[in-house]
Amino acid sequence: MKLAASFVVALAGCAAASSQQAAEVFLIPAVDSSTPPALIPSLARLLLLHRLSPNGRGLSSTDIPPGIDTERAVSILNQFGKTTAPLFAEEHADPPSQLVLMLDGMNDKQMKELRKALDATPTFTIADPPASEAHKDLIEMDLRRAGAADGNRCSIQQVLNPLEECWDGKQSAIAKHDIYEDSEVLKEVAKNVQQLRLLAKSGDMHTVIIALPTTKSRGKWATEQQELRRRQAEQVISEPSQSTSQAESTVPATPAPIISAPLGRIPRCFDSLSACSEATRNCSGHGQCQDKYASGSGAGANAVCFSCHCQATKSQNGSVTHWGGAACTKQDISVPFWLFAGFTVIMIGILSMSINLLFSVGEEKLPGVIGAGVSRSK
Repeated sequence: MKLAASFVVALAGCAAASSQQAAEVFLIPAVDSSTPPALIPSLARLLLLHRLSPNGRGLSSTDIPPGIDTERAVSILNQFGKTTAPLFAEEHADPPSQLVLMLDGMNDKQMKELRKALDATPTFTIADPPASEAHKDLIEMDLRRAGAADGNRCSIQQVLNPLEECWDGKQSAIAKHDIYEDSEVLKEVAKNVQQLRLLAKSGDMHTVIIALPTTKSRGKWATEQQELRRRQAEQVISEPSQSTSQAESTVPATPAPIISAPLGRIPRCFDSLSACSEATRNCSGHGQCQDKYASGSGAGANAVCFSCHCQATKSQNGSVTHWGGAACTKQDISVPFWLFAGFTVIMIGILSMSINLLFSVGEEKLPGVIGAGVSRSK
């Protein structure tokens, strides 16, 4: 009897898990998607990081969730991520601001109301979304550290306007509201749908609305491996700068960025090691932040100037890449360039000399009597 009861409970648990409602995600402006794909939470987290990260900070292959093919992740980011500026875009054109609005604790009726207000189907869904406790870690540990403003400091009307002061002048913001506790937020969002579309059409702001159902899932937005990498990155930021004697050494290979981020201005000096590491994302993994004046030369005794000291990276096939720039994001291609340019100049010179030689030989006059000195037999 006990065995049968436990079997029934197990079946009920499996049925509940299989019927777990997925989170629905809407993008403004809308993205064409005939069949909305179902993303796992860790891949959806990567997409949100891509949208909210400020200019100059890209994602690397280490951010891709385990078990997800790189091409699949890049395809999702290219389809649903933020758009990059065209190659010949205006120099002073600002990219659109990015807003992520998380609506938690929604029931089936409220989901239908949101679809009706947006007059759209979900762009994609998030299968087996985590519970409310995991949303706080996602916002505090990932999205805000990526540079997004705290949208919960604003009212719902303010967070929908990127020019409000509560955005702190940042290009992205994240806000989370519990619809179960305050259903008026859903009504305000429905009222401002037209405003969000106008902002998207003018290129001022793009919006991601995530409708999260009530769930008791114990899942997380990040996998255990991603959590470990995140703790290691935080530990690196908190550690003091290494001695400058190791500056010329070649650092271990680091994955190259998989997404090209728009150019962004990075200060030449930072007041602290943590500020430098956070703003440059630990020098894009291609170096380390160091104090220029640690040795006491070049400035006053109290001067502090933390900046990236770029180092070389070695790939698995043995090739060495040198990096430069304020955040070590630019490849130093001076040596390959001069090799290519020198080879091209030499080949052009040889080709020109060969053509000139042929012309000079062809322009020589032939002797008047070709058969001179040749006697005819009798």
